[in-house]
Amino acid sequence: MKVNPKISEPHSADRERDLASTSLESKRIRFAVLAARLLMAGIFIYASIDKIAHPAAFAKDVYNYQILPDALINLTALVLPWLELLLGLCLLAGIWLPGAVLTVNGLLLVFLAALVFNLARGLDVNCGCFGAGGLGPSMSTGGYLLRDMAFLALGGFLFFSVFRNRFRGTKIGWSRAGLQILALLALSVAAASAVNALRTNRLPLVGDWSPAGRITTTSGERMDISLFEAQKLFANDEAVFIDARPMEDYLQGHIRGARSLPRQELDLKFIDVTKDLDLETPVITYCDGETCELSHDLALFLRDAGFVNTRVLVNGWSLWRLAGMPVESGPPSAQR
Repeated sequence: MKVNPKISEPHSADRERDLASTSLESKRIRFAVLAARLLMAGIFIYASIDKIAHPAAFAKDVYNYQILPDALINLTALVLPWLELLLGLCLLAGIWLPGAVLTVNGLLLVFLAALVFNLARGLDVNCGCFGAGGLGPSMSTGGYLLRDMAFLALGGFLFFSVFRNRFRGTKIGWSRAGLQILALLALSVAAASAVNALRTNRLPLVGDWSPAGRITTTSGERMDISLFEAQKLFANDEAVFIDARPMEDYLQGHIRGARSLPRQELDLKFIDVTKDLDLETPVITYCDGETCELSHDLALFLRDAGFVNTRVLVNGWSLWRLAGMPVESGPPSAQR
């Protein structure tokens, strides 16, 4: 039987248009997946750089979350950045995608949960996402939360694309992902151990995260002072107290007679605050909270400037108030 060309040609044209439309849509999806993969690769590689270079500083960020036991802080600070680097490289090269994408989403969920947990506790900490060297923008915990939610949305798109479009949820795809995750973890541990062993200032696998262990000079000398010692020096007017918190916190309340020298304003106020002090004068810095590093950073700066008798009262403002010691608000008495 002969086919009427007038009838067959329109149907053929429709099929060609459908195929062309499908092909265009497929190209757009592939481009979107590639763009998402490369963007996520850049995020994870970028996030790993400073943390690999400065594991001790990153360990402080891990500690500040107040979630992990002390015995796991240094180990996490050593291994996690290498895992992030390997994940970024896998996404960049397009290899081990099932394991890489699954691990990326797992880490993003953990990071988001940690931020939500700290937000619920009222803690506003540096997330440490891009290291302690200032590679990432400084934001509040809420800002970090919104950013990580955007990252997780991007990771979810990659997860859907890899596991639905490529493996369609088969057992083979999940098994392959599991083996790749184990391999990535093993490589991360091996790389972290090897590089740490080569460092002159290697980070111990288990660190001392007690206040005394954290408040030290670069040579390891303890800088902490007990509340009892600080009270005695205060009563005898033998020490100068310096508040390292932001000015707005200082004005709301501070140790009576304490001077204000916010860590962020050292360059502007250092000379005015210390010009009448001898280098031998006992100086006690303080801020608020067990994890606050402002007083430690300020004490190290003052030591470097020649004030050799500088000490740190850990969690000073809270301890001082709870002990019922003299406090005041507004500018210090001497400046009123």
